[in-house]
Amino acid sequence: MIKDFSKTPQELVVEFWDKFFTRKPGKVTSIFPRSLYASLLPPQQPRGASSIRNAAESYEAAAKECRERVRRIVRECNRTNEKFTDPDFDLEAVRACLYGLTHPDDPAIDENGAVVGPVDPQLESYSPGSLHRINWIFESPQFTRDEYSSSDIKQGACGDCWWLAAVATVANRRDLMEKICVARDEEVGVYGFVFYRDGEWISTVVDDNLWVGVPDFDYGEDTYDSTGKKARDYKKRWQTGSEALYFAKCEDQNETWLPLLEKAFAKVHGDYEAIAGGWPGQGVEDLTGGVSTTIVSDRVLRRDRLWKELVNDDGDFVFSCSAFGSGGAEVKGGLQTGHAYSIIKAREEFDEKGNRFRLVQVRNPWGQRAHAALGEWNGPWSDGSKEWTPYWLQKLEHTFGDDGMFWMSFDDVLETFAVLYRTRLFNEKWTVVNSWTSVNVGWVSGYLNTKFIIDVKKAGTVVIVLAQLDDRYFQGFEGLYIFSLHFLLQEVGSKEHICRVRPNGSERSVSCEVDLEPGRYEVLPKITASRDVEGRRLVEDVVTEFAEKNPDKLRQVGMQYDLAHAKGGVPDEDDLLIKKKEAAKKKAADRQKKLKERFARENQRPTASEDTATVDGEKNESKEESKEEEKFEDAVEEKAKPEEAAAQEKKESAEKKDDKLPPTSAKPDDKKDEFEKEEHFLEEHNKKEEVKHEEHKKEGEKKDEPKKDEEKTKEEAKPAEEATKEVPSDDESDAETDDGEEDLIVYEDGQIPWNAICVLGLRVYAKDPAVTVTLAEPKSEEEAASLVVDAQAAGATM
Repeated sequence: MIKDFSKTPQELVVEFWDKFFTRKPGKVTSIFPRSLYASLLPPQQPRGASSIRNAAESYEAAAKECRERVRRIVRECNRTNEKFTDPDFDLEAVRACLYGLTHPDDPAIDENGAVVGPVDPQLESYSPGSLHRINWIFESPQFTRDEYSSSDIKQGACGDCWWLAAVATVANRRDLMEKICVARDEEVGVYGFVFYRDGEWISTVVDDNLWVGVPDFDYGEDTYDSTGKKARDYKKRWQTGSEALYFAKCEDQNETWLPLLEKAFAKVHGDYEAIAGGWPGQGVEDLTGGVSTTIVSDRVLRRDRLWKELVNDDGDFVFSCSAFGSGGAEVKGGLQTGHAYSIIKAREEFDEKGNRFRLVQVRNPWGQRAHAALGEWNGPWSDGSKEWTPYWLQKLEHTFGDDGMFWMSFDDVLETFAVLYRTRLFNEKWTVVNSWTSVNVGWVSGYLNTKFIIDVKKAGTVVIVLAQLDDRYFQGFEGLYIFSLHFLLQEVGSKEHICRVRPNGSERSVSCEVDLEPGRYEVLPKITASRDVEGRRLVEDVVTEFAEKNPDKLRQVGMQYDLAHAKGGVPDEDDLLIKKKEAAKKKAADRQKKLKERFARENQRPTASEDTATVDGEKNESKEESKEEEKFEDAVEEKAKPEEAAAQEKKESAEKKDDKLPPTSAKPDDKKDEFEKEEHFLEEHNKKEEVKHEEHKKEGEKKDEPKKDEEKTKEEAKPAEEATKEVPSDDESDAETDDGEEDLIVYEDGQIPWNAICVLGLRVYAKDPAVTVTLAEPKSEEEAASLVVDAQAAGATM
């Protein structure tokens, strides 16, 4: 970069920032024009619109829709005598159901079976064997046997331990599981489930096709087996029962609920790759519609308060946890680090001597130990430890085994697991209010002028969640920017905040739970943004590349993207563009009309049919009007720069029609030449307008009166001044260029201006049916209202 030292340092800084930011901030809000599938999208709410409903109402609507879909499918399958095959998630289309839109092509394999070229170890890679129906895989399939249980869960080839830990957390609550698995017909092979997404419940259905881990007996070659015994033995050994499944499976060899639930979760997100990697708290939210809070273990202020929530006899909370190693260690106390676990229960018991013990039961979603006995706790209260006496085995009803289940003391839980995820559950007693908008996030962060106003009518506990859209549903279209959410809660008009919330591991949302008195409160969001130009891509680049490369997957993920942004109440960029074009078109039409009227006034003369007066009578026209006409013609004459006098022009007009102006006393036959000269002059100012006025000008032309030499000489001194009458006025010119191009900024190859737009939503839960949320629009275009909090300068990690 060449630095211009002729400018001051401040000028150079300002010039840098002018170039750093985009001049037209905006966000792709629809991958496809909405007119293509407008009937499929829900009605879009206006910007900042909020919805108020009972917390159970959204669930009931989704569950009802799910049951009706299952009923319709069963009726159709009975009519056709066919088992159900899901057209929207048909596992026969292997790649589309396994991988996301931008997943690279499979690497080349050489003749020895080795991978050719580099392979990204962070990418998911799957290789299922074959696809079969449940009644082919299982000898006596049943959706559940002895109810749901966390001990049923075993992880498969997908890296979704975070979600399986969430399932295990919920599985011991039959009431919660039955709200997820709402309808099924095992004979037809259709199963209906509901999940929570962006503040609303959604439903889906899947068929009973599942992948097994090994290919079929005759895959790739015709093996001689005249009796079929080899094929039957092969199937019995490798393709029968839960152990044969490629992805998640139940511990019981004939239980099917878990692989089907995982398949449904993968379907709503687009593919199995999309559900790899995450936080257990988010998984519990997706299954229950609750709100998760991340608790950093070494920051717990009052352990007794946390313990009461762990025990929670009322069932208001569920917990999960994650273990992390120090210095990159992969094992901690026998547990795999960087891995999610479920907290099944917490119990406070006393031994024979009356000593109190606080114990927590934890489960690894693997279901069994991995290599070197990795996966279960090996400290106090682990299987086989000295703490287990016959008294405690009976008291806690515990048995030793390689099942992923183990007990720990409460203190060891806080020492071993770096974070706990506490999820508050909601029922019909709660009201939830949703409000969505979008904000332009500056490079220098601060609390935004865009804020939410909460009106509380009844005192009680209020849960406030600030969230962004869950981009797991449209992976590949995340864009370049990574947003972190913060907010302040304070009374309207107060300088003291009630709570200040910062991100704590999860980027999807942040929340607080607080007791509020009736009154008006405001939530001031703050969003920090960073961008990853190396690992992420512009949305528009992904669209243009995969429209031909992977059109089916683009349709699927693109629709998920559009649905998310339509429900979010985000301003539709498609509509804005259409309205802008229509406004520009109307503006141009108004200007053409105005110019047309001007030409009509300046060129208007009486026609031959209207001329009942003599030439002498024509001379009696107003001097002012005649003077204006002469000025117009003189301006034309000056622009054309005639080389001879008017008398000579008249004589040579037949020979040099294109270069000379006609005399002012031109005959009717010379009017065409006069018009062409005028057109030549006017094209320099506005070529488009002249074409549209041609007919009008022809009608307004009339034989001109001879001009006196002295008058002409007088006016020749300022032809340029008079010519400006034919040029659009300054106001019109400005109006014409309002929407025109600004000064062009040239960016170097790979340089992308800052353009961070975040879709932002606020959810408020309260046991107050009259609670409301409204959006307060910013008072200026500057989104960052302040860089100070509590009269202190903002810190580096604020």
